[in-house]
Amino acid sequence: MTVKSLYTLLKLLFALSAVINAKAPTNPLEVQSNAAFARIKSLAGEWESTGTKGEHARLSYQVISAGSAVMERFSSDALPAGGEMITVYYIDKGELVLTHYCIARNQPHLRATRYDQQSGELDFDFIDGGNIVSGDEGHMHSAKIRFIDDNHISSQWQYMEARLPKFTEVSQFTRTR
Repeated sequence: MTVKSLYTLLKLLFALSAVINAKAPTNPLEVQSNAAFARIKSLAGEWESTGTKGEHARLSYQVISAGSAVMERFSSDALPAGGEMITVYYIDKGELVLTHYCIARNQPHLRATRYDQQSGELDFDFIDGGNIVSGDEGHMHSAKIRFIDDNHISSQWQYMEARLPKFTEVSQFTRTR
């Protein structure tokens, strides 16, 4: 056997080993999380919304870190200057989660609890968060995204304070590019 054919055989064995050892989703929640994450990745681009009082909001989605995360950048005329917020979506231990970097100066951590591919509805609920000690602090507590079609989504974020709902932010976004 020549060195070249031995090298080719080794490359083939390494490739085969990688395929055999690749971890496929093992339960329905992982399959659901992977499908929901793929749908979030498909949002990459720029989005706009006009609120009921004429205020404009913008979303930008960017797939980052070699496809392992999606960064959402939110800005709105209704926020104070410099009040941009970032949300990062990623798979953690087989579950779709997000961390929201809020202008309330905390970082709620939410887990996807439901994804219905037919209706396009994706729900997230609060797990814990940075700078949230007791749960009484004001924070985003749940989120819902509805994928209407490839160019339209709706979002609903619920803010809680003193363990009670304080307000719900509902927006309809259209892809601009």
